[in-house]
Amino acid sequence: MVMMRNRVGSVLEEPPTATGDLLEVDGLTVSFHTREGVVRAVSDVSFSLARGERLAIVGESGSGKSVMSMSLMQMVARGGTIDGGQVVLNGRNVLGLSNEKLRSVRGGEVAMVFQDPTTSLNPVMRVRDQMIRPMRQHLGLSSGAARERAISLLAGTGIPDPERNVDAYPHQLSGGMRQRVMIAMAISCKPSLLIADEPTTALDVTIQAQIVALLKRISDEQGSSVIFVTHDMGLVARFAHRVAVMYAGRIVEIGGVDELFANPQHPYTKGLLGSIPSIEGELPERLTQIPGLPPNLVTLGAGCPFAARCTEAVELSTEERPLLKEVQPGHSVACWVAQADAGAASTPIRLGRTIDLSETAGVG
Repeated sequence: MVMMRNRVGSVLEEPPTATGDLLEVDGLTVSFHTREGVVRAVSDVSFSLARGERLAIVGESGSGKSVMSMSLMQMVARGGTIDGGQVVLNGRNVLGLSNEKLRSVRGGEVAMVFQDPTTSLNPVMRVRDQMIRPMRQHLGLSSGAARERAISLLAGTGIPDPERNVDAYPHQLSGGMRQRVMIAMAISCKPSLLIADEPTTALDVTIQAQIVALLKRISDEQGSSVIFVTHDMGLVARFAHRVAVMYAGRIVEIGGVDELFANPQHPYTKGLLGSIPSIEGELPERLTQIPGLPPNLVTLGAGCPFAARCTEAVELSTEERPLLKEVQPGHSVACWVAQADAGAASTPIRLGRTIDLSETAGVG
C-alpha cells in the first residue's frame, strides 16, 4: 500500500483502486416546503464512491451535508421531498425501490451511524435487543448466535466487559460507549456502505480521535466504503481518501484529501482550511474567518451562492452559477475564477470589478 502525507502531518493510504463504483449519485435534489417558501436543501449533487473508499462530506451547519446523506436511503425528514436525481448502489437505483425492498437495503447493504446516540438508541430496550433484531432479519441468525455476535462486535469496538454491557440499557453507558454501540450495530450485518453523520459531535477530543480510528479500522478490515459527514477538517485529514466540500446545498469542490488540503481551489474551501489552528510557526493574533453569513436558500439568486462572502468574486459570480468542473485530474471545483485560472471554464469569464463585501453586508 502506497502511503502519502497531507499538509497537517497525517499519514494516509492511497484510495483503493478496485474496479467499479459501489455508489453513484447523479443530480440528487431535495427540497423542503416551509412557510417562507421552498428551501432547496440539496441541489444537483453528483459524486461517486469506490468500493472500500472513505469520502468525507464537509461544510458549515446548514450546508446540506446531513440532508444529502440521509437522502441516499430515502430517509428525508417530514416536509422534505426528493425532487430528482439517481442514487445507484450496486447497480440499483435506490430512489426507485419499494418500501419493502428499502428495508432490506437499510441495515443490510447500507448502515448509518447517527450524530446523537442518546436519541438514536431506544432508551427502554437493552443493547442486546437492539442489536439482535437486525442480525436475525438480515443474516438469519438464531437468537443465541446473534447474541454471541453482538458480544463479539461490542468487544471489537472497544466496549469493556461486553458480556455484561450487552445487557445494559443505553443510559447506563457513557457517551463514547453509546457511540461505539451504534457503530457495532451499524456493522453487525456487514454493510458494503457505512454512512456516519457527524458521529463525534457530542464527544470530547480524545474520544473523537478514538471513534475516527475505529471507523477507519473497520473500513480497512471489512472493506466497507464510508461516507463521513463532519465539519471538522482536522478529523477529515486523518480519515478520508477524498473530500467533498458542500455549501448552500451544492458540492463546490471535491478531490483527494492530500491534493485538496495542499491546493484548495474554491475560496470557501480556503476559508475552512484557514480557520484550522496550527501548532507550527508563530501563533496569529486571531484565526482566519469567513466574512458574512450563509445565504437564505429560499431567496437564493442565480449566481454563485458564495459570491456575497467571497473576497475573489467577480462580476460573473453574481450572474451565473458555476458548475462543478475538473481543474486537475481528480480535482473539481465550482468557481469561475479557479476554472479560468486552470483553463477549465467553458464560458468566457468577465472579470469586471471585484465585489466589495461592504456592499453585501447582511446578505443571507
